[in-house]
Amino acid sequence: MKRRAITVIVALLVLAPLLGLIPSTWTWNPRLFDTLTTTVSMIGVLTLLNHLIGYITGKAIAFRTGRPIRYMELLISLPLFLPVLLLSFGLYLTWIRLGLADQFIGVLLVLLLPTLPYTIRIYTNAFQALGEQMMEQMVLIEPSRFKRFLFLTGPMMRSAIQSVTLLVTVIALSQYALVILIGGGVVQMIALEAFPLYSGNSLVAAKEATIWLLVLPLLIYFVQLILLEGWVQVVRRLLDGRYDSARQ
Repeated sequence: MKRRAITVIVALLVLAPLLGLIPSTWTWNPRLFDTLTTTVSMIGVLTLLNHLIGYITGKAIAFRTGRPIRYMELLISLPLFLPVLLLSFGLYLTWIRLGLADQFIGVLLVLLLPTLPYTIRIYTNAFQALGEQMMEQMVLIEPSRFKRFLFLTGPMMRSAIQSVTLLVTVIALSQYALVILIGGGVVQMIALEAFPLYSGNSLVAAKEATIWLLVLPLLIYFVQLILLEGWVQVVRRLLDGRYDSARQ
């Protein structure tokens, strides 16, 4: 009974503020299309980079100890201890010299600051959960790194992959100061569209933009869930076929 009551209270605390976001009328804002295209592209590339860098780095430091590894972990975790906006001020001056300010790639690289430390930590914990012996057995079963990830490591780390994708999506969508500073208003994302509307008189348009901030993580999560489930099913069928042919 207490558990149900706590669940109801938590649900109300989460859902009640969202009820005020439902617009009374719905009118499509044409500016949202370009904003959505840029936002989805940014999230896609950012998620891919986080998975790639986080997987390699997490695997490299998961089973190693020593002072260099501790220094590396401290360096990786530095954006978690220092305000990201403070680091971005220094990067902004560097980005201007390199010609990356007000560019898609400049915003993409700066968004790695608040996302990559969490990604590396998630992958490090995932590899440690699998264990060093399990990783060594995988190498003996499948020497090829790509096939080993495709058939063994990837499906076993499905929860970590889901967590990283959702985390990167939410963090990227919630960044306003970084995007406006590095992007200079040229690189438009939904957060840049929503916040100014709330300070103005376009409340309906602001609610529509905010709904997309809620819908996009859900869409990306369920699309990823379907893709990962399909991946696991295909791997199971392929491995079953290999096992049956080996028995024959």
